[in-house]
Amino acid sequence: MALRLTLSNRLENQKLLEGFIQKWAQQRGLSANRRTALPRVAGTIFRHLVTQAYRPPQPGSISISLEEKGPRLCLVFEDDAPAHSPEVLNGLTTPEAHEQNVPSNSKKSQPIAESLIYYRTGDRKNRLVVFLTL
Repeated sequence: MALRLTLSNRLENQKLLEGFIQKWAQQRGLSANRRTALPRVAGTIFRHLVTQAYRPPQPGSISISLEEKGPRLCLVFEDDAPAHSPEVLNGLTTPEAHEQNVPSNSKKSQPIAESLIYYRTGDRKNRLVVFLTL
């Protein structure tokens, strides 16, 4: 069963998201590596959406769902920003998108996600599905 959290598109909410995900990971007994990496990756994507998908000071909300899919973790980000341009999504597929949270000696070796799927929903929301194997 997926768990969902909805936050306003404000950078200060990244800490709430990371705490929510850490608690979720701990309750499920995920490995130490997953408990460390999952909030970092989710926070990076949240920060990227807030700063790249919305125009300042455009209000909005971002919902995040978490689910275990066997050895993979699935994060779903849904937001009400305008349709994402390729530039917004390209920033998520490169290690540079999250380099401020990764030690400098490992930046190039850690992609942000195993796979990303983006689509626009019928109710005009953006949905970004992120699969991770940590």
